[in-house]
Amino acid sequence: MYCVSISYKSADIELRKKLVFNQDRIKKITSGLTEGGFVFECVMLCTCNRTEIYFCGEKGSEDEVVSAIADNSGIDKILLSKHLLFFCGDNSIIHLFKVACGIDSMVIGEDEILGQTKSAYYFAKENNTVDHRLNMIFQSAIACAKKIKTETDLSKTSVSVATLAANEAAAFGEKVNVLVIGASGKIGSTVLKNLVSHKNVSVCATLRHHNPGIKFIEDLGINTIDYKNRYEYIHNFDCIISATTSPHYTITLCDLKNNLTDERKRLFIDLAVPPDIDNSVIELKGVRLINIDYFEKLAKENNQIKINSVDAAESIIKSSVDTLLKDLIFHDFLPHLGKVKKGLADKTLEELIYRMKSDACADEFSAFINVLKEFEKQE
Repeated sequence: MYCVSISYKSADIELRKKLVFNQDRIKKITSGLTEGGFVFECVMLCTCNRTEIYFCGEKGSEDEVVSAIADNSGIDKILLSKHLLFFCGDNSIIHLFKVACGIDSMVIGEDEILGQTKSAYYFAKENNTVDHRLNMIFQSAIACAKKIKTETDLSKTSVSVATLAANEAAAFGEKVNVLVIGASGKIGSTVLKNLVSHKNVSVCATLRHHNPGIKFIEDLGINTIDYKNRYEYIHNFDCIISATTSPHYTITLCDLKNNLTDERKRLFIDLAVPPDIDNSVIELKGVRLINIDYFEKLAKENNQIKINSVDAAESIIKSSVDTLLKDLIFHDFLPHLGKVKKGLADKTLEELIYRMKSDACADEFSAFINVLKEFEKQE
């Protein structure tokens, strides 16, 4: 197997944008490659951070793959080649396993890549561009990634401030009403998307009068209030998250004091720099305020946990790849099994042992002898 890869490691976002292909284009590329004769089977993985083609083919088929990518992206082949990474043989298999489990991702252990890998493989199956070899390899990589997610902490700890903030809000109570201020910004929108994944959370967002109807907020079915009226509704919420780029406070002690009608526990989360929320709000009974420093520290701690989990994940990959390679070797050998049995019929065990001693390396011969010893009868 081979892999031609271009990712965040080798190219900037401007170049990668040109390599984000839709399914029709992916089908055209992969079908064209397998129909050309040099490539026997292939799978194309295409995300915002990487475009990769995993394929089995004749020697020199890498050039056909690079040409296909260049032709369909409009990028000059020579320029494209400067940003490509090539993997072959066992290294291409190991690379796929690392990609599928998230070790090779920009955010170590992120979950989305496994689903994207599965989708790429299933799409290739639907379009008949995979055969037994890539079937075995991708099925093994997917199973290995699931095992890593179950047996290690690689994917169990988030390092995204937005995700950590949403998790903190969701953990505040059995049912939590959350107001997000600055939902149209980069961090705020990500917080919003994370919040809606929690079943115990009801979300509302503020919108400024000059920026109404943000489409993604409407698509999520989230209620909105005018930013200027935020204090009129603030008593209805258990958690307030603010993530704007405003140089001024979005929440002040004075206005908050005049609009909170009870002293029940409330959580204020400030993800802005400079701060959105007046630190003095903690003077109010029941109010807890946490800021971006809290989440950045937690993110660093979680990232260290992930890094420590990489060794465990790589150990699982090593074992899984070894099992896969043996399965592939055995699968390739099966058509020869009948003839080999006939060929061995008039050979003695001693002849086979001496042949192995002559042709195998020391490790291979040692493994062979150890297998034979397992058949030794105990006296």
